[in-house]
Amino acid sequence: MKQIFRLFLLILSFFGNAQNETDLYRYSHTGFQGTARFEAMAGAFGALGADLSSSQVNPAGFGRYSNSTAGFSFYGGNSSSKAAFKEVETQSNNGLGGIANATFVLVSDDSEKGTGILYSQFGGGYNRVENFRNTFRYTGQQFESLLDEFTSQAYLYYPEELSTYFPFSSNLAYETGTIQYNPGSVSYTSLLNSGDMIHDRTVSNNGGINEFFLSYSVNYLNKLYVGANWGFRKIKYLEEYTHKESLTDISGTPLRSFDYSYNLTTKGQGSNLKIGAIYLVSEAFRLGLAIHTPTFYKMEETWSASMTAVYADSVVTTDPTFIPEGNYQYRMRNPGKIVASAAYVFGTRGCVDVDVELMDYRHAHFKTTNVAGYEPYNYVYENNVADTVFKSAMNLHIGGEFIPFSGFFVRGGFAMIGQAFQPSDAYPMSADYYFSGGLGIRTNKFSADISYKQRMNERNYSAFYNSNASIKNRLGIATLTANFFF
Repeated sequence: MKQIFRLFLLILSFFGNAQNETDLYRYSHTGFQGTARFEAMAGAFGALGADLSSSQVNPAGFGRYSNSTAGFSFYGGNSSSKAAFKEVETQSNNGLGGIANATFVLVSDDSEKGTGILYSQFGGGYNRVENFRNTFRYTGQQFESLLDEFTSQAYLYYPEELSTYFPFSSNLAYETGTIQYNPGSVSYTSLLNSGDMIHDRTVSNNGGINEFFLSYSVNYLNKLYVGANWGFRKIKYLEEYTHKESLTDISGTPLRSFDYSYNLTTKGQGSNLKIGAIYLVSEAFRLGLAIHTPTFYKMEETWSASMTAVYADSVVTTDPTFIPEGNYQYRMRNPGKIVASAAYVFGTRGCVDVDVELMDYRHAHFKTTNVAGYEPYNYVYENNVADTVFKSAMNLHIGGEFIPFSGFFVRGGFAMIGQAFQPSDAYPMSADYYFSGGLGIRTNKFSADISYKQRMNERNYSAFYNSNASIKNRLGIATLTANFFF
């Protein structure tokens, strides 16, 4: 049995940072980002259209254009996190910014062909789908230590085996002397005493998901609008964390503190298809329906780790030439979604739209690599866990626009991105809640919009067994958009 377990760990050490349900969730759980008008109305455009970001919700939305349009959007903001660990709260902040959207729509007048198709639209561009930039830090005092995890992990393994089975964890602790080998019992003991440890961990995430797309849509008799959108997505996710522990009581041990650092870089690319329709029940009342296929990704991860131990009379750190590095490629499928929408237009005074999205996170799965040079792995265990812990979820977007006088717009919105996990103490987290608003002006040839949105959620972060922090995240983003009509 021990040999089978060793083989499983050896495979893990070769191919990955052990992809799990957290990775599936991260790349499937996306919010909304795009033009300032789209942001201000919380992404609720499934039955309205005629916005340069509307195609990412319902591709039929471009069918509402009767004039060619091009525009671009910039965003800037701040992400903040308040971490609570052992009744100690720590605040962290990060600035962020970039291009939110850059899109064009070319309109063709087909009314003279006599087919009922009045206009057709070809569009393309770029949308920022998700931001990963965030930093949080927690500090506090507890008895349990990361070294306890390393000694437990190394139990029944000889020192010369650690670099093979646990190169990114227990072996680093052994090489820096923070855990010591007991030959008689084939076990390990840390250099900790019976006192508490002061924990200080900083986690920095960066990157995001970008989508480049092409879209085609038609307007049939100003009554029915249909469209399709092919999207090519790119993922880049970077995670770095440093975990430091310092002894509160240094009696009986030369160890004073240690630092463990870990770095992960994930890149991926994949594609999906969206199809949709908008139907005008009346000039005022409109319905929309869209289907998004799953996104199929090819992924690659690289990771490394190092460790430093501070003693009473010396400092021992991982030799740079022996810092372990890992690399693996795999495939991943994110769940698709169905978007049902309804909108009401109050003549020339404004509108309101409600979008309901249904998606099942249990459809998120890993698949083995098909790239030569990488050891295949079937991911049966990981996918079974995902099937168990995930559930279907509903996302809600509500947005409105008011026109107090011609050419001036006031907007507001609310969105909820639903909970992906089954109710469980192992995955305590809230839904994501968004509140947004904005202003806009428009002339015959130009429009300018500005918006602000705020996202709030709560997450539980588990560094290792019996070491958990509660994280309250806030994200505030302002977006500025310029559109040109021709």
